Amino acid sequence: MTDNLNALFYPNTIAVVGVSENPHKLGSIFFNNLLDGSFTGKAFPVNPKHQNLYGHTCYPSVSSIPETVDQVAILVPAEFVLDIIKDCSQKGVKTVLIISAGFGEIGEKGKQIETEILNIAKTSGMRILGPNIIGVINTLNDMNSSWMQLSPQEGDIAFLSQSGAFCTGVLDMSLRKNLGFYNFCSIGNKSDINETDLIAFWLNDTHVKVVGTYLEEINSGYQLMKLINTHQNKKPILLFKSGKSEEGKHAITSHTGSMAGSIETIQAAYAQSNLVEVNTATELLSDFMAFSWSKEAKGKSVAIITNAGGPGIMATDKLIENELELAVLTEETKQKLKAALPEASNTNNPVDILGDALAERYLQATEIIVQDPNVDCILYILTPQYITQIEDTAKMIIRTKKFSDKPIFAAFLGEKYISIALERMYDAKVPAFNEIDIAIKAMADLVKFYTLRDGYSQKYSIVDNDLNKGFMQNDLNNIVSTQTDIKALDDDIVSKLSYEVGLDMPKQQVVNNLDEALAFSQGIYPVVVKATNKDIAHKTDFKALYTNLNNNDDLSKSYNELVQTIKDKTGNQNPQILIQEQINYQEEIFIGANREGNANVYEAIQNKGFGHLIVMGKGGIYTEVYKDLAYQLIPSSRDELKNAFLRTKVSKIVLGTRGQEPLALEKIIDTLEKIQRLLLLYPMIKSMDINPLLITKDRAVCVDIKIFVG
Repeated sequence: MTDNLNALFYPNTIAVVGVSENPHKLGSIFFNNLLDGSFTGKAFPVNPKHQNLYGHTCYPSVSSIPETVDQVAILVPAEFVLDIIKDCSQKGVKTVLIISAGFGEIGEKGKQIETEILNIAKTSGMRILGPNIIGVINTLNDMNSSWMQLSPQEGDIAFLSQSGAFCTGVLDMSLRKNLGFYNFCSIGNKSDINETDLIAFWLNDTHVKVVGTYLEEINSGYQLMKLINTHQNKKPILLFKSGKSEEGKHAITSHTGSMAGSIETIQAAYAQSNLVEVNTATELLSDFMAFSWSKEAKGKSVAIITNAGGPGIMATDKLIENELELAVLTEETKQKLKAALPEASNTNNPVDILGDALAERYLQATEIIVQDPNVDCILYILTPQYITQIEDTAKMIIRTKKFSDKPIFAAFLGEKYISIALERMYDAKVPAFNEIDIAIKAMADLVKFYTLRDGYSQKYSIVDNDLNKGFMQNDLNNIVSTQTDIKALDDDIVSKLSYEVGLDMPKQQVVNNLDEALAFSQGIYPVVVKATNKDIAHKTDFKALYTNLNNNDDLSKSYNELVQTIKDKTGNQNPQILIQEQINYQEEIFIGANREGNANVYEAIQNKGFGHLIVMGKGGIYTEVYKDLAYQLIPSSRDELKNAFLRTKVSKIVLGTRGQEPLALEKIIDTLEKIQRLLLLYPMIKSMDINPLLITKDRAVCVDIKIFVG
């Protein structure tokens, strides 16, 4: 389908359906955008009511055009689109842009039409962009296949947006900053061509240096992660993802469902893929400037040159907050600065060259600092004081950027008096800002990407090796096929699944009466008795758990009380009871998992979702209270799982704090690896909880496991 995506950006012929004699209608605006540019291909208006429009022969249908048609843009009401798609299919059109709205975004009727369109497209090999889009722009061939009023400048940025309106806003802001784009693309409903398709296309395009995205929904998160982590070119991909609020979560029956929602999933995706996190339009434009205009960062040590002490301190705080470092200048550098600058100057970093600094003093400091091997990046701060040479200083920074192999950023504070200087730096492609916070966030994003770019392991073969190969595949598929909702697995099935992947579990047995319980417990006291998961999920809430049972009398009394509790709470007159050996432990851990997407999420690019998110942290009855949690998407390497656990507070206890002996850290990581394998063997697992995982000096024991499928 690559040829069809080529036809999206490099068509030789474009037909526009919906052109009219009214130049203010969208179809006419779209067609005239093609004509007004320098597009070298052929454009055909399509409207059965006209024979000629805007000096071009007008055709009654796409199929009536006497030439091959690479791309068709449709700008007619939704109810007419399906017939046009059929016509395009017969014509052998490669790519269709459905500009029209009124499909899946309005309800079931629209979704049905959208599905029919997609089925026709799949049969013919045609690709669909949209519906509900503005269109596509390619500056390399001067093609404005959109109804946007403005066209971007030529550059090396590729940008896609799920929101057409946001496209126009970004474009307008980019013109003010002199940012150049290669491709500009609105993707709307994403019925066919989605973000993964386009990012894959751009990662292999040598004209693209940086990819920017605005998305309200990520179609195939797992496939996107795989693409980014395994791609050899390692280009920066900026992701502005909206819809991360608490309201966007979809809680399910387990603990994990309420603790692992949309925001946790996307944050894990940022951390595990080196996606660049963007949260505002300002950050997006700032990062475009940083990645498009800057040299690659080789480290995170920053030198600050400022004409004001206060902003230098502010910048230092922001550097640390954004995980950058204040460069430690060499003694040679400090001595040279002391000789070149006024006595009152601060020659430590931040280098304060004082409020009376002219452009020449900025230059003197620069020539010394740029040679310091401890400096990876330089941040210039300027406040517009009475004698400050604002434009001359900007010119000096522009010259520095030309010869320096280090990223150069400028923060000129103010509005009115620094505006011309900012424009000069924009024209010279210097990342320049009027706020310290924004400048440092952009610098931090640049540094983080380039310093971590090669640090992601190739772990996706884990999925291919394990997927759908579990011994109990048929059993779980049968359970899922008979359920319309999420189902909790019975304890005996949970035990079989746990033993299959080698989870460490206490000796245990589900019993039907007291005699069976007493027989099992001989020789292993103390024991625990509890309700099974199918009867009561949260056992401590209903006194459905008894511990420290050391003999037959203790067991008999607790067993009978528990049976009565279950009868009272559930109505089950013949409950089964779970008997376990009691583990003497030092700490409790919680491990859970929640699947985002359907059970086939790992198998095809069309499937939505990121797959399973593992959550880990402090366990026990107060898990939801403490919320000492870390998150990790699978697949993950052992080191990644370990680093995730080490982000929790409870890990400090496991490692040994205040003179205590360390606990079985590596056994915890073993457990995380086994859970990951279980989820890949059985992707129909929707969620699972292990709470608690009991930790000793040499064991990590799973004493309460709940698994939900669906």
